[in-house]
Amino acid sequence: MCKLVRLSLILLLLGSTTAHAGEGQQRLDRFLQGLQTMQADFIQTLTNARGELMEESRGNLWISRPGKFRLHYTNPYEQLYVADGRNIWMYDRDLEQVTVKPQDDALGSTPALFLSSDAPLEENFTVEEEGAHEGFQWLLLKPRAADSNFDYVRLAMEGDVLRAMEMVDGFGQTTRLYLETVTRNAGVESERFVFQPPPGVDVIGEAQ
Repeated sequence: MCKLVRLSLILLLLGSTTAHAGEGQQRLDRFLQGLQTMQADFIQTLTNARGELMEESRGNLWISRPGKFRLHYTNPYEQLYVADGRNIWMYDRDLEQVTVKPQDDALGSTPALFLSSDAPLEENFTVEEEGAHEGFQWLLLKPRAADSNFDYVRLAMEGDVLRAMEMVDGFGQTTRLYLETVTRNAGVESERFVFQPPPGVDVIGEAQ
């Protein structure tokens, strides 16, 4: 799976706001209102266009808005993504390799564009209410940009808590991030958003 597509689901949280509209948007508004930090344990799945499971992984997530996050995949293999506000660091322990890119360059036209923007969702997406199913209230977001690398994003609200995010790409593959636990505005150490490459690993790119 493309690393930046993987990150897009997380980065959507970092700076987005919505206009008050239907029930799903109102729930998302309430979740984002006053959100400064978030911690979560997650399960991520990738299914193909036929609905067949291709990949499943687990990990932990920390967010500090705006613009910082730590995404740690722990199973079945370990990978670490850290956004420190200027750079995105991607560390693959098995490959002993670190890739670093400026955040603005790395995000491109993905949903991560909300990272440094207070623009409402409607400025970059068409937003549709999908109603209630699977026990969630769903929103459908379609990108306005013609060169987007995904077809649409779906957000699932459980009460006033964001519980799942889905991204469907042009090949019909669906990446779903299910947040098992969500903790809002608990203390998160600033050191979690600092990354130093371990000694001896290959570093691709240059930090800003």
